[in-house]
Amino acid sequence: MKTTNTIILVVRNNKEKEEHYMATTTKRSISSYELRRKYDTWMRNFKYGIEQLVNEDENTQKHIYFILLQECLYNKTTSPFLSQMYQRDEDFYKVDNDGADTQHLDDYQLAPLLRKKLLEAIEEVITGGGRKKFRNVISKIKQSQEVGAFI
Repeated sequence: MKTTNTIILVVRNNKEKEEHYMATTTKRSISSYELRRKYDTWMRNFKYGIEQLVNEDENTQKHIYFILLQECLYNKTTSPFLSQMYQRDEDFYKVDNDGADTQHLDDYQLAPLLRKKLLEAIEEVITGGGRKKFRNVISKIKQSQEVGAFI
Protein backbone atom coordinates (compact mmCIF):
# COMPACT_ATOMS: atom_id res chain seq x y z
CA MET A 1 0.00 0.00 0.00
CA LYS A 2 1.42 3.36 -0.98
CA THR A 3 0.45 6.69 0.46
CA THR A 4 1.20 9.94 -1.28
CA ASN A 5 1.59 13.29 0.40
CA THR A 6 1.67 16.43 -1.71
CA ILE A 7 2.87 19.75 -0.40
CA ILE A 8 1.28 22.76 -2.03
CA LEU A 9 2.87 26.16 -1.78
CA VAL A 10 0.47 29.03 -2.23
CA VAL A 11 2.04 32.33 -3.25
CA ARG A 12 -0.12 35.42 -3.07
CA ASN A 13 0.44 38.17 -5.56
CA ASN A 14 -1.41 41.42 -5.72
CA LYS A 15 -3.13 40.36 -8.93
CA GLU A 16 -3.45 36.61 -8.87
CA LYS A 17 -3.06 33.53 -6.76
CA GLU A 18 -0.48 30.97 -7.89
CA GLU A 19 -0.14 27.38 -6.77
CA HIS A 20 3.14 25.52 -7.06
CA TYR A 21 3.51 21.82 -6.41
CA MET A 22 6.75 21.75 -4.44
CA ALA A 23 7.32 18.10 -3.65
CA THR A 24 5.58 14.81 -3.77
CA THR A 25 6.70 12.14 -1.34
CA THR A 26 5.73 8.52 -1.44
CA LYS A 27 5.92 6.37 1.67
CA ARG A 28 6.09 2.66 1.27
CA SER A 29 4.31 0.70 3.96
CA ILE A 30 6.37 -1.94 5.71
CA SER A 31 5.69 -5.56 4.82
CA SER A 32 4.68 -8.12 7.41
CA TYR A 33 8.00 -9.91 6.92
CA GLU A 34 10.02 -6.73 7.54
CA LEU A 35 7.90 -5.84 10.56
CA ARG A 36 8.38 -9.34 12.04
CA ARG A 37 12.14 -9.20 11.37
CA LYS A 38 12.46 -5.86 13.17
CA TYR A 39 10.37 -7.11 16.08
CA ASP A 40 12.44 -10.29 16.40
CA THR A 41 15.67 -8.25 16.39
CA TRP A 42 14.39 -5.88 19.09
CA MET A 43 13.21 -8.77 21.27
CA ARG A 44 16.52 -10.63 20.83
CA ASN A 45 18.38 -7.48 21.91
CA PHE A 46 15.99 -6.95 24.85
CA LYS A 47 16.58 -10.54 25.99
CA TYR A 48 20.32 -9.94 25.72
CA GLY A 49 20.01 -6.95 28.08
CA ILE A 50 17.96 -8.96 30.56
CA GLU A 51 20.46 -11.83 30.43
CA GLN A 52 23.29 -9.42 31.21
CA LEU A 53 21.42 -8.16 34.27
CA VAL A 54 20.51 -11.67 35.44
CA ASN A 55 24.13 -12.84 35.12
CA GLU A 56 25.37 -10.18 37.53
CA ASP A 57 26.21 -11.02 41.13
CA GLU A 58 23.44 -10.85 43.73
CA ASN A 59 24.47 -7.49 45.25
CA THR A 60 24.62 -5.80 41.85
CA GLN A 61 21.21 -7.22 40.95
CA LYS A 62 19.73 -5.87 44.19
CA HIS A 63 21.28 -2.49 43.53
CA ILE A 64 19.88 -2.43 39.98
CA TYR A 65 16.42 -3.33 41.31
CA PHE A 66 16.73 -0.52 43.83
CA ILE A 67 17.72 1.91 41.07
CA LEU A 68 14.79 0.88 38.89
CA LEU A 69 12.16 0.67 41.63
CA GLN A 70 13.31 3.44 43.96
CA GLU A 71 10.51 5.77 42.80
CA CYS A 72 7.95 3.27 44.12
CA LEU A 73 9.28 3.95 47.60
CA TYR A 74 7.74 7.41 47.48
CA ASN A 75 3.97 7.46 47.96
CA LYS A 76 1.43 9.29 50.08
CA THR A 77 2.18 7.10 53.10
CA THR A 78 5.97 7.13 53.06
CA SER A 79 6.79 10.54 51.60
CA PRO A 80 6.09 12.65 54.72
CA PHE A 81 8.42 10.47 56.81
CA LEU A 82 11.12 10.21 54.15
CA SER A 83 11.20 13.96 53.63
CA GLN A 84 11.75 14.41 57.38
CA MET A 85 14.53 11.85 57.24
CA TYR A 86 16.23 13.60 54.32
CA GLN A 87 16.00 16.95 56.11
CA ARG A 88 17.85 15.38 59.03
CA ASP A 89 20.43 13.95 56.66
CA GLU A 90 23.31 14.09 59.15
CA ASP A 91 21.37 11.93 61.65
CA PHE A 92 20.65 9.14 59.15
CA TYR A 93 23.72 9.22 56.94
CA LYS A 94 26.74 9.69 59.16
CA VAL A 95 29.78 9.76 56.94
CA ASP A 96 33.21 10.62 58.25
CA ASN A 97 34.00 13.20 55.64
CA ASP A 98 36.70 15.82 55.91
CA GLY A 99 35.39 17.76 52.90
CA ALA A 100 37.73 16.13 50.40
CA ASP A 101 35.09 13.75 49.02
CA THR A 102 32.82 16.08 47.09
CA GLN A 103 31.59 13.31 44.75
CA HIS A 104 29.82 11.40 47.55
CA LEU A 105 26.07 11.05 47.05
CA ASP A 106 23.57 9.16 49.14
CA ASP A 107 21.45 6.40 47.62
CA TYR A 108 18.37 8.55 47.20
CA GLN A 109 20.46 11.10 45.27
CA LEU A 110 22.45 8.58 43.26
CA ALA A 111 19.61 6.27 42.15
CA PRO A 112 17.84 8.67 39.74
CA LEU A 113 21.13 9.46 37.98
CA LEU A 114 22.02 5.80 37.55
CA ARG A 115 18.46 4.91 36.54
CA LYS A 116 18.59 7.38 33.68
CA LYS A 117 21.93 5.97 32.49
CA LEU A 118 20.66 2.38 32.73
CA LEU A 119 17.42 3.04 30.85
CA GLU A 120 19.25 4.95 28.08
CA ALA A 121 21.70 2.06 27.72
CA ILE A 122 18.98 -0.62 27.53
CA GLU A 123 17.12 1.48 24.96
CA GLU A 124 20.24 1.60 22.80
CA VAL A 125 20.67 -2.17 23.13
CA ILE A 126 17.08 -2.78 22.03
CA THR A 127 17.32 -0.53 18.99
CA GLY A 128 20.31 -2.36 17.63
CA GLY A 129 23.52 -1.17 19.12
CA GLY A 130 25.30 -0.31 22.27
CA ARG A 131 25.97 -3.76 23.75
CA LYS A 132 29.42 -2.72 24.89
CA LYS A 133 28.05 0.57 26.22
CA PHE A 134 25.40 -1.38 28.14
CA ARG A 135 28.04 -3.59 29.76
CA ASN A 136 30.05 -0.46 30.59
CA VAL A 137 27.01 1.14 32.25
CA ILE A 138 26.51 -1.99 34.38
CA SER A 139 30.16 -1.88 35.37
CA LYS A 140 29.86 1.83 36.27
CA ILE A 141 26.79 1.03 38.38
CA LYS A 142 28.88 -1.56 40.25
CA GLN A 143 31.61 1.02 40.81
CA SER A 144 29.10 3.62 41.95
CA GLN A 145 27.68 1.13 44.42
CA GLU A 146 31.11 0.35 45.85
CA VAL A 147 32.32 3.95 45.98
CA GLY A 148 29.03 5.71 46.66
CA ALA A 149 29.75 8.28 43.96
CA PHE A 150 28.35 9.02 40.53
CA ILE A 151 30.81 7.72 37.96
